[in-house]
Order: sequence, then C-alpha cells, then structure tokens
Amino acid sequence: MLHCPSCGSYNLRYARLRNGRERLWSWLGIRPLRCRDCHLRFVARTWRPENARYARCPRCWRMDLARWSLEDYYASAWTRLLLRLGANPWRCEYCRHNFVSFRPRKQRYAPRRRGTSGAGSRIVA
Repeated sequence: MLHCPSCGSYNLRYARLRNGRERLWSWLGIRPLRCRDCHLRFVARTWRPENARYARCPRCWRMDLARWSLEDYYASAWTRLLLRLGANPWRCEYCRHNFVSFRPRKQRYAPRRRGTSGAGSRIVA
C-alpha cells in the first residue's frame, strides 16, 4: 500500500502531470502523487504490470474487494447498463466506494486484514 514518505499518511491523490516525461512514465504506472495531509508531492509506482488485469478501487487503489448488489445500493442508469453488459459490481470496504469493472478481483476482502490502526492492508493476527 502506498503511503506518504514524509508523514506516513495513506490519504493520497494523483498530482497533476507537469511535463511530457511525467506523462510517459504514467503509462508505465509511475505517477506523481500528493499527500492530502502534508501536501508533499512525490513520485511512486501506483500499479505493477502483473496486476494490470485485475480490478482496483479508483479512489484508494486497493485490490482486495467485496461485491455489492443492486438491492442494497442505488446504481445510476450507466452503471446498470454496464452490469447488464457483464461488468462486476465491486466495493472497496476501506473507502466504501462502489464501482463496476469488467476486470476480475485479485483477492477477496477479508475483515481481519483491515486492522484497527487504519494503516492499510497489513495483516493483523
């Protein structure tokens, strides 16, 4: 899981691309990020090529996902259309974001991995 090298926060977002070199590197999964807590801008690998075929949360980039159903949550017309076309309904339990993707999940969400410190996907026994 990615974290800020300065403050250790997991509250990150994509930073704006400044030049052509950063645009080129972004195609390889190396993106500039900005910490929402201390506002530090740094560059890090956000995905690995071997994980490109799996779904990940568009907000926090986690890959351990759960499913959601249309009976429990409201879905827009576009989301319903994608579901009818074969997309999978995924939910990130960490940031509570529902989304659809045609990609399979890499691993199923397990509550024991969450931990009480909110420090990401570290396994807590």
